[in-house]
Amino acid sequence: MSNAFLNPTAIQDTPRLFTALAEWLAVFVYYHIYKRRYFGKDLWVVSAIALALQVIVQFVAGLLPIYFWIPTMVVAVGIIYISLFFVLDIKPRDCAVLATHAFVLAEFAASLYKQLEVWFLAISGRKSFAISCCVMIVVYTAVYLVYYRFERGNISRERDLNITTKEMFSVLATGVGAFIMSNISFVWAGTPFSASENMLYVRTLVDFGGMLMLMTEMGRRNELSIKNENDAINLLFRRQYEQYKLAIDNSEALRKEIHDMKHYVAALKSEDDPKKRAEVLDDMEQAIAIQESFMNTGNQVLDVILTTKSLQCAKKEITLNAMVDGPSLAGIHVKDICSLFGNLLDNAIEATQQTENVSKRLITLSVRKRNQFIIVECENYAKNPELEKQVQMAKEMGPIEKRIRTTKADPIHHGYGLKSISQVAEKYDGAMQATYEDGWFKVKVLLNAK
Repeated sequence: MSNAFLNPTAIQDTPRLFTALAEWLAVFVYYHIYKRRYFGKDLWVVSAIALALQVIVQFVAGLLPIYFWIPTMVVAVGIIYISLFFVLDIKPRDCAVLATHAFVLAEFAASLYKQLEVWFLAISGRKSFAISCCVMIVVYTAVYLVYYRFERGNISRERDLNITTKEMFSVLATGVGAFIMSNISFVWAGTPFSASENMLYVRTLVDFGGMLMLMTEMGRRNELSIKNENDAINLLFRRQYEQYKLAIDNSEALRKEIHDMKHYVAALKSEDDPKKRAEVLDDMEQAIAIQESFMNTGNQVLDVILTTKSLQCAKKEITLNAMVDGPSLAGIHVKDICSLFGNLLDNAIEATQQTENVSKRLITLSVRKRNQFIIVECENYAKNPELEKQVQMAKEMGPIEKRIRTTKADPIHHGYGLKSISQVAEKYDGAMQATYEDGWFKVKVLLNAK
């Protein structure tokens, strides 16, 4: 072998088992940071297989010539990627970013362990496998717990990362750059960092810097996502309110037309032409249908919303049944009523209209007051395989409403309906709960009316 190569085992002598453990634990940290669903016992099967593969790869890397070291590290990263992809409900680009984070984290943990072990050896002059294990346990426990504490705030469990291709390559470049700068000295002797007394310091500091860069970028991205989400929800609030104001104008026009029903009757009495008489009858029939669509709940704001949505349902052959105690909503702001009921019914109509069986196109809405609480329930039939899959996964992870994602093609700009409903509930010291069973999707909202 060329003198340009150094033997990494002779210099850093990191136990292969410890390196494999560092990579495996990094994956396990992200299982808990980004967890969406678990496969139950399959999680532990995947984890056990991943650990076994990491150990095998590391021991093989120790037996092969030094120029095979980088290819074996690529295989190790591949195992990290596959482990995350098979356990998490995650997109490929999102998984690539998390795998990069996990790998750099593992590199830092292993480097810090070796740095402290060498320091302890220099002070005590004692070296044993037991001491190495103790140092490893302390360092790994501290690193991964601290990392979990900070990184979990950068990644939301309630939405996909939706990483773009440009962002993915930026993260990959950071990870590759950190790996090259921290490990080049162990492969090639002719570098400015190849002095044996500097190698461990450089590796630890570079890995730490790379890890901080990735965490900072993820935190910045999370803040931007939250801001964009809040902006989208606020826009949804404004649009619902604007729809309400437009509906008021339309309702006034419709009421005026119905008020003029007597003119239709007079025209019908004086008309002898059968064709024109039929036209007048058609106009009367439409006016009567409109009159039947008008809701009278005791709350003018809700009356307008329900009337508008009822007309939409009629056009889509959807049956809307509403039993509403309108006066109980007197303490709820107009905009909040628009957002709450507008989103509830919009979501229900959109889901129900996809049902081919017209007899199952049903939506029921109820509003009642119990003590100081207002209970709002909206239920609709929505036989959706993708929704069923999400709900099945969500049952293992907590409240469904925090796990269900939009089934639309563009997940970035949709899926805020339930979130805006939840915000209204929280504003009035209440809560929202979503359930799905036997093809029926139900949203229950509790508001404090005091």
